[in-house]
Amino acid sequence: MSQMPLTHKRIARILGVSETTIKSYRRKFPNCIPVASKGKPIQFTEEALEVCRAIRDLFSAGFSVDETHQRLAELFKFITPPVVEEPKEEVEAVEVTLPNDYKLAMSNLAKSMVNLSLKQEQMLKKMVSIENRLQQLGLVNKASTTSPPHDPVLEEVRALAERTEELWNALACSRVEDLDVEMQDDYSEEQDSQTQKATVHRLVPLRDVISHDPPRKMFALPLLIQNNEGAYTPLVGRGNSRLTLNDFRASIMAHFVEEHCYTLRWSENNSGWQLDLLQERADVPHNICLIMAQTSTLSGSAMVIKDMTTNGHRITPDALQDFILDVYSR
Repeated sequence: MSQMPLTHKRIARILGVSETTIKSYRRKFPNCIPVASKGKPIQFTEEALEVCRAIRDLFSAGFSVDETHQRLAELFKFITPPVVEEPKEEVEAVEVTLPNDYKLAMSNLAKSMVNLSLKQEQMLKKMVSIENRLQQLGLVNKASTTSPPHDPVLEEVRALAERTEELWNALACSRVEDLDVEMQDDYSEEQDSQTQKATVHRLVPLRDVISHDPPRKMFALPLLIQNNEGAYTPLVGRGNSRLTLNDFRASIMAHFVEEHCYTLRWSENNSGWQLDLLQERADVPHNICLIMAQTSTLSGSAMVIKDMTTNGHRITPDALQDFILDVYSR
């Protein structure tokens, strides 16, 4: 090496960059570029030249500041690895604006509950009055008067619940029979099997579809797809922008409406999370099942989609990417 002192200007000339660039390296990576003398001008050690050379090469390869810092810690023993801080859940702020239709429906529901309570109270008063009158006329025996009070409202609710259950069962059986007759005339056996599998989701009563959403901080994580070789590929939207789990959920809910809308159902399993996208009102549903898990990369935490099926058939990562691009092209 040359015996000339290694200053900002000297290092910049050797590496073929500007002096301002070398100074920016020191600001972005404090305590990583060793200084030999703090006089004027500042002089650096031989290790400083090698560190700056590595920073230049890593930046040219497209590495971020955090990723570059991590690689420097692996190359040079005197450099401390960067400390990665997990995002605090309290920092996340989500503003939710309820639609006017939802507010109106909730207001009407509250009024209906108040009216129902008033009518129940009136019915109970009338029943007490009728029982007292029957006792005065001697039409009620002692056994009936000593029995526990009868609640007509409770009996009516029980009868309504039993009838609702019967209607659900009758509707499910009728729907399956109708679909069997129609599919035998219009579709092949393979299409008939696929449609019947998709129809199972639509026949499940709404009270049985219970979704357990993941923690809120997971929705801010970017989405990756794992291919057959195990490599990760970012899931991108319009303009090749990287999608987060929240972006994916919002795009599905915004671009598919009416009979094509999807119902999002989350469930937790041993390997992570399962997201079922169910088209419950479509003539031929396009139900999608995604198996995903949280993982860590050089850029930070992310949600990785490990397995994908549509109507029970496994699909490739390219098919899922095409589906996302189709959503953004609507």
